[in-house]
Amino acid sequence: MYIMNASGRLINPFDLKEEDFDPRVIAQTLSRICRFWAQTSEFYSVAQHCLVMESLFEDPVLKKWALAHEVFEGLTGMDIPTPIKRQPHMASWREAEEKALEKFASIHNLPYPVPPQIKEADKRLLVTEALRFMNSVNYDWEKQVGYSPYPLSIIGRPLEMKEAEIAFLTRWYELFSPYFK
Repeated sequence: MYIMNASGRLINPFDLKEEDFDPRVIAQTLSRICRFWAQTSEFYSVAQHCLVMESLFEDPVLKKWALAHEVFEGLTGMDIPTPIKRQPHMASWREAEEKALEKFASIHNLPYPVPPQIKEADKRLLVTEALRFMNSVNYDWEKQVGYSPYPLSIIGRPLEMKEAEIAFLTRWYELFSPYFK
């Protein structure tokens, strides 16, 4: 199975190659995907989510993982909500995502699996973003997710797609390019 990405390359999400991990494609895609299955009060991209995540850390390895933890979504164009992703019929998708994260770690000489600090920050940020962008009248995000939120102010204003794309790609090159070290 092959799909065409923004660069015109045909990729197989279930068997990604090193050359498939193009940061320009990842930045463009993540900047166009809205969090929470686009059920938000205003547009808030996965790219901005990653930028906020990255700002939470000081350690260079954690900063890289925080910015890139949604790399599979950036390659496939889909941010599948966790309740759906956990369904038995989604096992092959979860495996493909893990394979992609492992390949990404190998490419960038990062520890694998994804550090637990990243997973915890992602859950806390999910609660924070939900409180900011979702209709939470009948839903206790903190109780359901099991984590307390960060201060809402860490999110800032929602970025436009192009603005998020440029900010994400700029930060990517600052963190991952040897020329910026």
